[in-house]
This record gives sequence, C-alpha cells and structure tokens, in this order.
Amino acid sequence: MAKAKVTFKVIRDADDDWKIQADYPGADSREIAGLTSKADADDWMNGDRKIAWLRSQGYAK
Repeated sequence: MAKAKVTFKVIRDADDDWKIQADYPGADSREIAGLTSKADADDWMNGDRKIAWLRSQGYAK
C-alpha cells in the first residue's frame, strides 16, 4: 500500500501576506504563515524549508 502524501497549496491573503496550507489525509490542515510574496512561497515550496518542515512534523526522515 502506498504511503499517504502531504499536499501543499499556496494561498494569497493580501499583496504581502501569503501562506501555504499543508494537508495530510487523516489529520487537520496546517498553515505555514509569514510568507511575503509569491516568490517567497515558491522558494519555500521548492527549497530546503519544505523538507525541514516535513521533518519537524514527522513526515520525512
């Protein structure tokens, strides 16, 4: 059986207020706030911060 996967969605609240919603099947959604732009959100999604967050939540080794 395949492992469930965390999915991420970038959300814009205002011009300088972005966040990422993380959804994991069987758990509450979590928000990563404090992002200042689309570029910052993209950098989070494609960089080391995403892996660090997954590790801190116990979803990655």
